[in-house]
Amino acid sequence: MTDQLTVDQLAAESGLSVRTTRYYASRGLIPPPVRRGRVAYYGAAHTARLELVRAMQEHGFTLQAIERYLARLPADITPADLAMQRAMVSSWATEDPEEAYRRIGRELRDLGLPRDALAAAQEATVRHMSALADELNVLLRDQVVDPFRRTHHTAEEAEHLEESLPRLRELTVEVVVASFQAAMNDVVGRALTGEGDPDREQI
Repeated sequence: MTDQLTVDQLAAESGLSVRTTRYYASRGLIPPPVRRGRVAYYGAAHTARLELVRAMQEHGFTLQAIERYLARLPADITPADLAMQRAMVSSWATEDPEEAYRRIGRELRDLGLPRDALAAAQEATVRHMSALADELNVLLRDQVVDPFRRTHHTAEEAEHLEESLPRLRELTVEVVVASFQAAMNDVVGRALTGEGDPDREQI
């Protein structure tokens, strides 16, 4: 794509309103357009940035946080790398987490479980999942994304990796669930045999 989109076309390409597109441009979220006479033209870099901005907003970032994030990106970042950034920050959730917590909480209360136990379980889950997410994100960045960015790749290869990231997220969730189930089976097995509990008589 060359720098030949008008602001109306840029907005349509990015899935935004013209008013929102102009507002983002006024805040410096996209670089200045190429001007030919009185007409401003935009291109692939502008589209990729706006798509990244939209993805970050859907993920819950404020405009101030988005501005800081974009300011740290290299000045010569390519549209393909911006697309990779967008794929990285795209939300993993298909349901709003808070709504999911409320729904699960209602169902567990219907089972007669105490409220304090539910709150403690949620706190423990969030704490451990946050640490796990941090570690997995570092692994993804250091072993997948950064090595890819440091090497030459075709547009098709970049598109393939971008399209692969959603499936990678799904597989990661499957691994987390499977690992948790295996860990719980291990805990239950040790509890039944008294393993690891010096005060419990072996069965």
